[in-house]
Amino acid sequence: MARILAVDDSEQNLLLIELYLKGEFEVVTATSGRAALDLVARQDFDLVLLDVVLPELNGFEVCQRLKADPRTASIPVVFLSGRMREDADKMQGYEVGAVDYITKPVDRQELVARIRVMLQLREARRQLERTIDRLQGELRLQQSRLEEVGAELEDRRRLDEALEHAPAPAAAVVEPDGRLVAADPGFLARIAPGLTAGQRLAAAAGPAAAWLVEQVAHGREGTQEVRFGDGAAPRRLRLSCRPLAGAGEPRWLLLCADVSESAEARERLAAHAQAEPSQAHGDDVPRYVISNFVGRAPVLHQLFQQVDRLRHGRATVLIYGETGTGKELVARALHFDGPHANRPFIPIHCGAISPELIESELFGYEKGAFTGALNSKEGLFRAADGGTIFLDEIAETAMDLQVKLLRVLQQGEIRPVGAARPLYVDVRILAATNQDLLAMVRAGTFRADLYYRLEVVTLRLPSLRERVEDIALLAEHFIAHFNQLYARSANPVRGLSRGALQVLQRYPWPSNVREFENVLDRAFALGCGTVLREEDLPEHVLRNEPSLAADLAAPPGVPGRPTLLRDTPEESAVVSLRDQRARSERSAIQRALEAHHGDKLAAARSLGLSRSTFYRRLKELGL
Repeated sequence: MARILAVDDSEQNLLLIELYLKGEFEVVTATSGRAALDLVARQDFDLVLLDVVLPELNGFEVCQRLKADPRTASIPVVFLSGRMREDADKMQGYEVGAVDYITKPVDRQELVARIRVMLQLREARRQLERTIDRLQGELRLQQSRLEEVGAELEDRRRLDEALEHAPAPAAAVVEPDGRLVAADPGFLARIAPGLTAGQRLAAAAGPAAAWLVEQVAHGREGTQEVRFGDGAAPRRLRLSCRPLAGAGEPRWLLLCADVSESAEARERLAAHAQAEPSQAHGDDVPRYVISNFVGRAPVLHQLFQQVDRLRHGRATVLIYGETGTGKELVARALHFDGPHANRPFIPIHCGAISPELIESELFGYEKGAFTGALNSKEGLFRAADGGTIFLDEIAETAMDLQVKLLRVLQQGEIRPVGAARPLYVDVRILAATNQDLLAMVRAGTFRADLYYRLEVVTLRLPSLRERVEDIALLAEHFIAHFNQLYARSANPVRGLSRGALQVLQRYPWPSNVREFENVLDRAFALGCGTVLREEDLPEHVLRNEPSLAADLAAPPGVPGRPTLLRDTPEESAVVSLRDQRARSERSAIQRALEAHHGDKLAAARSLGLSRSTFYRRLKELGL
């Protein structure tokens, strides 16, 4: 249902508008220009019905301010006014950005019809903008590919030219014992300066001569490419060794060719050998795809189908997934891809708020409830009334708070700190965790009644290890993002080399997409070339060994997390090793805290940990 903001200084007119629009539109009213601007700043609206004559700010000024703000510029404004100087007023209304002008008294059918048309036009404009954005993205991609093909053709031309003008190889003949029989001056200059007939090739210095001596001594023919010369641009030689047919013991023909130009051209061509752009996984494309969720792997199709069904309702949903898998993206899709998209969505990281403050943050407090409470405060649940609240890392909530969350889920009831009576809210609750809540219930650290209230519907997000086929698609997404972020429009990164893609697909990604994004961010920050290669990746990724920060973020039992941190019965035999690992982690965290003068947030960032993971490790390590 579209939301309409009606602004008029007459309560009677507002009641009439509400009556006219009741049932088809949700109407919110304001009696002044300032009140209207305040509402638009805090809430989303699909259209504004605006009177011209208003106290303090008139309708033209309000419209002008709405159009000057990028956040509200796209909202259609329709003027309703009994003050008509005909063309003058209408022209001024259109000049400040209105889309229509209706004269009072308003006919109900005309008002509803015009609102419908304006909303249809707005939706058509949005679809057109999305189409333009998509086409512009495709155009940029094709231009990038065209530039790449042009660069490759130029490198092929250079290779052909280098091969065409390559000098003839210099030659030498040696006896089986390595004594020189004859040699071109070019061969002597490059391989054995000063050597004369009858002398052994072993007397010459350098890797080229050493390789040739080794080949002749063992009677092996073959070809090898070596570098020679000092300075910034060493040359490259292609050496070959083969026997000469003849009477008696065969002599050996040694050839030496300078292939520097052709080798450089081949390397430039190899630089264009990047991984192929990702393709859709067959014809099985899901009908609905979660907004901003990058991935098309078959393992995601069930998740997309579940979110598609759940986004239209108000059911409580519990989202399971490792850190970095996109739990908040799913929560946002459940809200913003549904009919309540224009209502509040408030995400709360349960581990990021101090336990002493979380109750007042969630439920609010009354004036005088505690020292310093000089005014009443609306809590986050009241701010989310009619919308959705997302409780991320729900496992980190204290037991006493869990009781109060249970009351909200059961009865929609909250009690601000210091309040004598409860308040009632209509809030959809979405929760997420990377912990096994059922195991916590059995361990007595999570309430069973809250667990069963939250588990109305559960969604499980696959890890990046379970959808390796999406890594190429994710790379395209983040490369496009970082090209823009690092202002590389003139020299953009076009993709991954095949070798880099293979390394990224082999790595276990304990912190999933978040860690993947950080790896590409690092490559851009360090100035990678137009193709992101293996040498642009961190050492621990190349070695397929997750870093300490990733290990700390990964939940127990995740591949890539060291075995010593897994909670298995067999682990009891290596308790001393676990203690050693804990001491190492404790030392690393203490050093980070000291380096940042006790600033926990800065210390967490320096270790690459989320705030919740950092606080959890502090608690587990007794810091």
